[in-house]
Amino acid sequence: MKKIFVFILLALPLLMHAQTTTPVTPTITLNAKGTIYKPADELQMNIGVVTIANTAESALQENSRKMEDVINALLSAGLTDKEYETGHFSINPTFTPYPKNPPPDWKQSINGYEVSNTIFIHTNMIDSAGKLIDAANKSGANQIHSIRFVLHDQRLHWNEAISLAVANAMSDAQTIAKAANLKLVRILSISLENDGTINPRGVLYAAKSFDSTPPIEAGDVPITASIAITYEIAPN
Repeated sequence: MKKIFVFILLALPLLMHAQTTTPVTPTITLNAKGTIYKPADELQMNIGVVTIANTAESALQENSRKMEDVINALLSAGLTDKEYETGHFSINPTFTPYPKNPPPDWKQSINGYEVSNTIFIHTNMIDSAGKLIDAANKSGANQIHSIRFVLHDQRLHWNEAISLAVANAMSDAQTIAKAANLKLVRILSISLENDGTINPRGVLYAAKSFDSTPPIEAGDVPITASIAITYEIAPN
């Protein structure tokens, strides 16, 4: 009798655990994207002047003169003083090149200085990219790069992209459920997978100098939202 009593005491926790175990809820998780396209409304680019001289002072003076000419040319082309700012400025020494067969006592030495000055342009003159590039080039700019077309307010159309992503996810879920003869019971979770950063429409174009400006079209900027959604499912 005692043995039976001990067995019952040992089995009782197992029975209680079995009764309190939560049944696993069947689910389905989908990832979907929504991409919309909006016309670019801002032009961005970097325009710079690089000068090299025997002394830092000479390189700086020449660079300042050329950059002033570039800025004046851009202003004459329609840019305003609120649409540009200093992007990068540096002064670095240049060194004698390494000879092909240097003597044992050869040492590299400073033979001059290089000054680099770049301005960052952001303007709504999106149809004037070629005009601005041409003006900068003719006035002394020898570095023009990172030309891109963007949306000035990147968040303005973000909600539209999210709505499209959610609609796509729900449509995909319904298609899968119908094909598998399942029922979508309810949404258990939904999350945004990206932060709304919009990739600009870049132009694969960079030059030190050129004779003519190629045509540059602004085009549309893609805005993509990615979401993940989880449904509870049940047999149909």
